Amino acid sequence: MYLPLANLLHHKLRSALSAVGIGIGICMLVTLSGLSRGSLYEIADRWEAVDAELFAYPEIWGGHITSLSGVGLPDSYGRRLREIHPELLQRAVPVFLWHVQLMDQGQTVAGVDPGDWPVLTGGRPLVEGRLFDPAGAFAGWLEEQLLTEAHEDEPEPLVITPADLADPDHNGMEIVIDSRLAGAEGLVVGQTVEMAHHSFRIVGIVPAGGIARIYMPRRTAQFLFGSGDITKSTLLFLKLRPGVDPAAAARQLHSVGLEVVQLRQFRGMLENQFGIMFTYVDAVNAFTLVIAFLFIMITLYTLVLQRRRDIAILKSSGASDGFIIRQVLAESMLLTGVGTGVGIGLSFLAGWLVMMLRPLLTVQITWPWIVLSALVAVVGAFVSAAYPAWQATRVDMVEALAWE
Repeated sequence: MYLPLANLLHHKLRSALSAVGIGIGICMLVTLSGLSRGSLYEIADRWEAVDAELFAYPEIWGGHITSLSGVGLPDSYGRRLREIHPELLQRAVPVFLWHVQLMDQGQTVAGVDPGDWPVLTGGRPLVEGRLFDPAGAFAGWLEEQLLTEAHEDEPEPLVITPADLADPDHNGMEIVIDSRLAGAEGLVVGQTVEMAHHSFRIVGIVPAGGIARIYMPRRTAQFLFGSGDITKSTLLFLKLRPGVDPAAAARQLHSVGLEVVQLRQFRGMLENQFGIMFTYVDAVNAFTLVIAFLFIMITLYTLVLQRRRDIAILKSSGASDGFIIRQVLAESMLLTGVGTGVGIGLSFLAGWLVMMLRPLLTVQITWPWIVLSALVAVVGAFVSAAYPAWQATRVDMVEALAWE
């Protein structure tokens, strides 16, 4: 390795630029893949943390479950499923999902009944504050106002305003947020935030990892985001009885108008829906690496042209074509090795910076992608060195020495 290393050190700036070019390509490969897949898989991890095996949603939504929100299934579906299949279902948990803007960032709100809270959070206890509507006073009050016939004889239609929801006797304008959102935005228990044109008070903080970053009473979510209809939720999470096979249960519970899916399939649904994003990211990475290795090929080719006399002297001293090729390949491998090391180091730095600047994004730099980037770099090094190495073997010894 002495000759290749000496040749590269003889052109320090050119060699450094070549290594940096490869490093940038490797950094983009690892970081962009880690960002796109990391953020998506973080959502899948949070869904898989739900303490249920199945979820049910309207069949008409097709495969767009990953972006659903708003009114979906009547709450009566849960009761009917438990009555029809008591041998399968231990619990049916209705959840109302809605997309909102909080602190200039898009978030998904999960409306859930206090009694069903452990299902959505995977049993995570609150680290600060309390749960919203812990005694169910708000839910009972709103149900009495909207689901009973006590107001049918009143001369004027019943009107419920956000001020009524926020009444201290039955405060429904309370939310619980996860620790990651609280840390990213500097939110604390007792603080009031504006969200979806309404004011909500933060009453608790739960460790990150649940299905959403914001939780509120399901009745509040239904009333505010479901046009006042508190009889429908977005979907149902289904907890099976011990020993029940999820795949068989999903087939048995499926009916006309109702799609039932295993929770572990949610990750695949995400990948199918956002697969085009992975394709785009991979195409950008491939283009960047091609440019980087073309730069290496041009660099090596230029060095071969500049060292025609050196190559001729080596050949006159008995160096074979194989020896010349190995020297060029060794130079390419040295440049690529340094560039790969620089790129992997930069990817960790870039991932850290992304999550510092955008704390709610997730960059997952994993060893499989590091190994893949190294393999791509090795293949690229051989390919980019092939033509310059071939040109080096074609140097005419007599002509080169006479011309020099």
